[in-house]
Amino acid sequence: MSVPSTGQSAPDPQAGIERIERFLAAASERTQALQAAEAFADHLPSLTSTERQQLVRLYVGERLVEVRRRRKQIAQQEAVQDVRERLRGRCIRIGLLLGLFSASLTLWLIVDIVM
Repeated sequence: MSVPSTGQSAPDPQAGIERIERFLAAASERTQALQAAEAFADHLPSLTSTERQQLVRLYVGERLVEVRRRRKQIAQQEAVQDVRERLRGRCIRIGLLLGLFSASLTLWLIVDIVM
């Protein structure tokens, strides 16, 4: 028995895995930020409960903003590096083609002179 087609393509498994990885990384970052905030607040015993909660909330928020900023910066650096590598590969291919053309032209001239 066949399943009727809905006209939609099957979801990409790799995209699903990447989405789960991003979710887990974000959850881990939140947990680490919260632990660091709690440890920082522990050094300030004079804080009231409300002040401590606000400090922890602000600390976690700032840390997550910094993590996002660093990830964006790394992604931009990777994009620049990718462009550089593609250009380098293109230059190498052009150099090889020019070398091949030069060798072919030289061989043709030598054969033309000898004949």
